[in-house]
Amino acid sequence: MCGVDVDLDDEGSAEEEKEEEFWVGDAVNMLPPPVAHSDGSAWGSRRGTCGFVACGAALLLWNLCVVSASALLLAVVFSVVLLPAALLLYVGFLCHSRQVLDSPSAICRYLDDNSCSALIILGFVMMSPLVVVAAAVFCGLLRKFRLLLFIQPISRARYRGRLLDWVGDVHAWV
Repeated sequence: MCGVDVDLDDEGSAEEEKEEEFWVGDAVNMLPPPVAHSDGSAWGSRRGTCGFVACGAALLLWNLCVVSASALLLAVVFSVVLLPAALLLYVGFLCHSRQVLDSPSAICRYLDDNSCSALIILGFVMMSPLVVVAAAVFCGLLRKFRLLLFIQPISRARYRGRLLDWVGDVHAWV
C-alpha cells in the first residue's frame, strides 16, 4: 500500500490507547517557521537596534516611492483616458449662455445653447464607461509592470542580508 506501514499484530493496543488520549481531531496543527539562530540560517542574523531603525526607514522610503509611482501612473492613465469627456464638458459649460455670458472663445460662435446642452449631457454619459476603461488599463499596467511586487515588507529590516529582494519567488510555510 504505497508507503503505509501496517502492523499486523495486536500487541500495540496500549500504544493505540496512548495515541487516542492525545488525538485532537481532524485539524492539522501547523508549526511556526524555524527561528534564525546563526549567520548560516535561512534569514541570517538579527540586526542591531540602529541598523534595524535605519533599514526600516530605508524600506519605508522605498515603499513610499513605489506607492507614489503607482499614484502617478494612476493619474496619467485616468487623465489621458478621461480627456475626451473632460473636453466635451469644458466646451459645453464654457459656451452655454447661462453659465458664462459672452465667452470670447472662437468655438462658441458655432454653438448655441441646445448644442452646448448636448455636449454637457454627452460628456457626462461618456464619463462612466471611460472610468471603467481607465481602471482596466491601470490594472493591466500594474500587472504588466509588476509594481505591487516592488513593495517590500518592513520585517526584512530585522535580519541581515538583502533588503530589496523581488526575485519573484513567493515562499510560504506550509
